[in-house]
Amino acid sequence: TLVNVAKGKTASTSGTETDAMAAANAFDGNDGTRWSSNFVDDAWLLVDLGKAYKINKVVLNWEGAYGKAYKIQTSTDGKNWTTVKNVTDGKGGEETITFDATKARYVRMQGVERALPYGYSLWEMSVYTK
Repeated sequence: TLVNVAKGKTASTSGTETDAMAAANAFDGNDGTRWSSNFVDDAWLLVDLGKAYKINKVVLNWEGAYGKAYKIQTSTDGKNWTTVKNVTDGKGGEETITFDATKARYVRMQGVERALPYGYSLWEMSVYTK
């Protein structure tokens, strides 16, 4: 069974649309709560997995306001980032992003270009180990 290692973990973000749309909402296992960024192209959402895991898949469950272009980035120290996937044709809905297994404690959705005039909005962002 695949385990979502991001569920219930500590999250942070560059900014939110409102306090009710906090970063933690994207990692609470509840598809009825969401994170929504402030209305900028370079907004980001980050999760600290608590320890390093070998990961190879991220699933993004977008609300209406999705990313047309964004990067999935990983880090072991929270300072130095590696782009494991550069998405340039985001479609919204549920997007499954796979990449070569990499050791990471931190995983970030780094926005590049919004599909709509709003921010980026995710019901859930899941991270899976290899």
